[in-house]
Amino acid sequence: MSSLKTRLNLGVFLVSLIFFSTLMIINIVFFNSFGKTFVESRLQYDTDGLIANLAPDESGLLRLNEVSLNPVFSNPFSGNYYRIDLDHQTYLSRSLWDQTLAEADLEVGQVRLIESDGPVEQKLLVLQGAYEKEGQKIIISVAEDYTPITENLQSLTIALVFLNGGIVVLLMLIQRFIVNRGMEPLQKTSEELTAIGSGDKYFLDEKVPEEVLPLVREINKLMVMVDNRIKRSSTALGNLAHALKTPLALIEQSASGSKDERSSEEIISATAQIKHQLDSELKRARIIGTSAHGHKINIKTMLVPLIDTLEKIYQDKSLEISADINDNATYVGDQHDMMELFGNLLDNACKWAKSKIAVTVEGRHNFKVIIEDDGPGITDEKIKEIEKRGIRLDEAGEGHGLGLSIVREIIDLIGADIKYGRSEQLGGLKITIQLGSS
Repeated sequence: MSSLKTRLNLGVFLVSLIFFSTLMIINIVFFNSFGKTFVESRLQYDTDGLIANLAPDESGLLRLNEVSLNPVFSNPFSGNYYRIDLDHQTYLSRSLWDQTLAEADLEVGQVRLIESDGPVEQKLLVLQGAYEKEGQKIIISVAEDYTPITENLQSLTIALVFLNGGIVVLLMLIQRFIVNRGMEPLQKTSEELTAIGSGDKYFLDEKVPEEVLPLVREINKLMVMVDNRIKRSSTALGNLAHALKTPLALIEQSASGSKDERSSEEIISATAQIKHQLDSELKRARIIGTSAHGHKINIKTMLVPLIDTLEKIYQDKSLEISADINDNATYVGDQHDMMELFGNLLDNACKWAKSKIAVTVEGRHNFKVIIEDDGPGITDEKIKEIEKRGIRLDEAGEGHGLGLSIVREIIDLIGADIKYGRSEQLGGLKITIQLGSS
């Protein structure tokens, strides 16, 4: 997997490349359009001058007074050209020399701007228009060499490429400097982990940026869990060793002494004590609280098979269990706890329901679970009593008993909220649990 710095640099490079390439294209298109507009305005000026220099002769036919025209039209291949088509005559600028411009087929009032090849490999911008003067139709084509502008655009393009490339490189260097500065807290945390491994520190410093703080807290939480596990295991082993001393001494004495029936009973009793003590301490050593991490559990994937199983177990009651479960509802934690939690809730509902049970799961991560049945339910007084932490339902009576007591223990363990009430929909017990991603 590539480093984070490499990924960030690649991201900056791609974003900068797209941005500056787009900007460069916009600039080139803009300047090209600006150049064409500028040349077009000059061509229109030349066209107006040509029209003004067309005057009728003695017979009433329009003639061009070439003497008063701009001298640029007289220089061979000057880059400025014209063609005037009249019904009786066609005029070509001397600057065309032995070349010509294409004849335009336009109706009076039509004007168009086109690009065309000109003399000596020139690229021409040609303004063609059809006009009427003294009742006679005139078609005028005025052209100007557009090559200088295209060459300037090419030079501009090259300059923008180098300029934008330099800016991208500069941005990447600045970004790398910022990333290195931003990574300093992680580097410090890495050094602290090394110090913890060598025994110089016990926990990570939580004076870090807020983006890193959750990671540091989870690592510290894991450190506490590991420390508790070691301490409890050591304590359990010490207790086990101390507890075994007396029974083992008795076994030793009994084995080395008389072999009557009483001694055999003492050996059996002492052995039973050792076994009981061993099992007790080993179980105690395994109980160290909730895990610092868990697995991502899809609630629907877990509940659907559980509901199917309960329907088979209680098939003699012909229960109708409806389930409205969000497909994306997930919980991060211990799957065994979730199975035991919902297993007890649904089993309790199946025991007391007459014919209907409704299961609803709303939300995705911080989601809500609602389980309702059409059974007898419990009274408001009992609801207030069992919602107190530490009160067991089997102590409160009402017959719902140990199953919901286990539910309360799991709820307290995972830090969720549980509410009991009467179902408006079905009339029996309604249990609402607010869970979240741990």
